[in-house]
Amino acid sequence: MITQPNTRSRRRYALAFAYLCDIAGIEHNFRKKTGNYNPTAVSPRSIPDDSLIAHIYSILSPFPQWQWAYGMMACYGLRNHEVMFCDLEDFPICYIFRGKSKQERYSYSLYPEWADEWKLREMKKPQITGKTHGDLGNRITHAFKRYGVPFAPYNLRHAWARRSIDFGYDPSLAAALMGHGLDVHTRIYQLWLTRDTYDQAYQKLLSDPNRPKPPHN
Repeated sequence: MITQPNTRSRRRYALAFAYLCDIAGIEHNFRKKTGNYNPTAVSPRSIPDDSLIAHIYSILSPFPQWQWAYGMMACYGLRNHEVMFCDLEDFPICYIFRGKSKQERYSYSLYPEWADEWKLREMKKPQITGKTHGDLGNRITHAFKRYGVPFAPYNLRHAWARRSIDFGYDPSLAAALMGHGLDVHTRIYQLWLTRDTYDQAYQKLLSDPNRPKPPHN
């Protein structure tokens, strides 16, 4: 199994091999190979902006299955392997029936225009197999790299999370749509809030004609 440095899968495999060697009494250095993966260390600067995401989608047109997978991850914030476990029977709503959390959930495209323009309703799942979610995820990661995507597939999920902040999504709702707990969502993405984000939210509240008004003498 080939994994990328400083990723969740590299850390998981290194710790698993370390544990097996411990049981067998074999000397090893697998724990030194876990890397520095940390889900809370995601930097907003490493996440592609939406213009780049749309541009990369366009250059994947010679590879329709992978273009569709890319589009699904960009629109719905899916994990890599979840591309293989979703349906669009209620399009534009995406139903995910097997994810990391092992719970069914729904997700929505924050740009419904993308879902329509990219014709995601016409499902074109890549023809790949794998025994585990990790296997499927790695195959998708390698395919994206092979076809010239200049960032990791998971960054499309992070971009969806950033977009949810820009759209003013309640964090608990965004967390549920992404299939993880509010504590995880807050720990990873609350760090991304900037003064501009707060200013936009404040101005949006003020522009609501139904907002509470102060009492007057």
